[in-house]
Amino acid sequence: MWKKILLYIIAIPAGLIASTILPSIFSKILNFFIPFRTITDFLDLYFLKFISGWIAVGIAGLVAPSHRILFASIMLGVNLLAAFYMYSLGDEFNYLFVLGGIAPLVLLVLHYLLEKSEAKNDIRFSD
Repeated sequence: MWKKILLYIIAIPAGLIASTILPSIFSKILNFFIPFRTITDFLDLYFLKFISGWIAVGIAGLVAPSHRILFASIMLGVNLLAAFYMYSLGDEFNYLFVLGGIAPLVLLVLHYLLEKSEAKNDIRFSD
C-alpha cells in the first residue's frame, strides 16, 4: 500500500523533472553532433518542445500504473497552466508543449479502450 502511495506522490514531480532535464540533455547532444545551426535551431524550437510535453505527461502516466489516465490528465492540466502562465508573462503560447502532452494522453486512452475491448472478446469467446 505504501509503495502505491509513494508512486502517486512521485508521479507528477517525476514528469515535471523529466520534462525539464531530458530535453536540455537532448539539446546539448544535438548541438554536439549536428554542425548545422539551422537544423539545431529547428530541433530546439519545435521538436524539443513537443518532446518535453510528451515526456511530462508520459512519465506521469507510466509512474502510476493503475491510474495512468488520471495522472496523465492531471499532468496535461499542469502543462496547460504552465503554457498560459508563460503566455501571461509576455512569452508566446507554447502550443507544441501542450500538443506534446495531448499525444500520450490520447495513446493511453486508446490503449485502455483496446485492453477493455480485448477483455470483452476473451470473455465472449471463452464459452
